[in-house]
Amino acid sequence: MHKIIIDTDPGIDDSMAIQFAFASGAFEILGLTTVFGNVSIDITTTNALRLLDLLDRSEVPVSKGAANPLEGVFGGGVPFIHGDDGQGNTNKPPSKNKAISLPAHEFIIEQVMKFPNELVLVALGPLTNLALALRQKPEIQHKVKEVVLMGGNPFCPGNATPAAEANILSDPLAADEVLGAEWPVTMIGLDVTHRTLLRRSDFDEITQNPSPINKHVTSAYLFYLDFFKRANKIEGTYLHDASVFAYLMRPDYYTTENYPVRVATHEGVGRGKTWPSVGDTDQEEREALKPWKGRPKINICVDVEGEKVIELLKSVLLSGSV
Repeated sequence: MHKIIIDTDPGIDDSMAIQFAFASGAFEILGLTTVFGNVSIDITTTNALRLLDLLDRSEVPVSKGAANPLEGVFGGGVPFIHGDDGQGNTNKPPSKNKAISLPAHEFIIEQVMKFPNELVLVALGPLTNLALALRQKPEIQHKVKEVVLMGGNPFCPGNATPAAEANILSDPLAADEVLGAEWPVTMIGLDVTHRTLLRRSDFDEITQNPSPINKHVTSAYLFYLDFFKRANKIEGTYLHDASVFAYLMRPDYYTTENYPVRVATHEGVGRGKTWPSVGDTDQEEREALKPWKGRPKINICVDVEGEKVIELLKSVLLSGSV
């Protein structure tokens, strides 16, 4: 069983992913850390607390994290995708519970030091909290079992801009620092999430689960489905955040390749692009050249058996009580 912290910016797809993680029974979830992203930090924290209530898991701590990227300020969420409340404008009352006093990056440090070489950091949003933890205590990079993140688009176009995926674009500097640290990293990016389609018919099956969390998530998900129909002209959604947990449960469904990666942090049309060291020259020669020199290789998911991932999601969400 994986011992994990979920770093998240809920977000409709985050909510389904969190439900999936708890329902699977495959994870010992030590806490949720929140970050700005789909909505502001106050709203993502409220949503995380509410989701735990609906899961009947309010004993799991929530730690409030970064409100802004490492440089600059949060530019606002994406209400046209996730609603003003980040939950499809379901506008549920807030939880009676509160976040713990320890900030997210300090909670991450505390738990990594408590469980050296056991903890997987699962990142579903901008990577600011992980970067802040690295800056405060660099030695954690040698004590984390793995970082598994939803983000990036190494071999395909972006979704926030033609160049960049949304989570990475939200804080490119943080992403570049996290991808350059000496800890094992697996990137589940648009290369595979755009090949994992949750069709409307699959969603309709999932709605058969009558649990409180499933009723809430599927109600919010209608807003998400409507966005994908308008923006992508599909009857369904790409399975972004939940793919991280599918990978951890069934890595054999994914094909991976290893490259050092840099993130474009400059202002301009390429900002937020995740650049692996690919090209016509010898790989060792490429990696010896700046800006990849000395960067560790990360595990990039490049292909996926998407139908199997969807069947896994449906099986978990329909067989469990959450």
